[in-house]
Amino acid sequence: MAQKHEKEVEEKERMMEVIHERRWMPPNRGWLKCNIGVDVDKANQRSGGSWVLRNEWGKVIMHSRRAFSNVVSLDEAKFQGLLWTIECLRAHHVSRVIIAIDDATFPNVILRPKAWPSFTCQYVGIIGRLRELEWWRVIREDISTNRGVFFIAQSVIKGSYSHFYVAAGAPHWLEETFQNEEPLPSS
Repeated sequence: MAQKHEKEVEEKERMMEVIHERRWMPPNRGWLKCNIGVDVDKANQRSGGSWVLRNEWGKVIMHSRRAFSNVVSLDEAKFQGLLWTIECLRAHHVSRVIIAIDDATFPNVILRPKAWPSFTCQYVGIIGRLRELEWWRVIREDISTNRGVFFIAQSVIKGSYSHFYVAAGAPHWLEETFQNEEPLPSS
């Protein structure tokens, strides 16, 4: 009976799919959406991470940026960025949040950990932090749908801005970028 139940659960998991949007989509009413961006400098083993939290109208509520050291790959940068983002969301008491990352692996690891046994250590780290959030969902969303978050992460590497900060609203130098990504009001 337990094996039958296990097979049913696995079948349901297979039927679920990771969302891959072509444009920035707002969260449902009462939810927030947090996009994650990363950029890597493999030669210097460092990366830049950023996250942008937006409401159902696409307005940026807050954003953050930081540098990571001893990062040798894009996958490691995405993992570190995801962990850091979840910790920040918890610290800011954010609940009902969709976490969007330009990565197919980690949303799948979270959705179907048994299918990704080589990522068990990462799964444990991610899910342990996610459990500290009240309501959450992790999806894949192409970086082209939210370029601003990538530009912020890129500023760590290209602009050598390595200080960590959290700020309300969008960065002034990217306000127009974020406004252009806001969904049009429905009539």
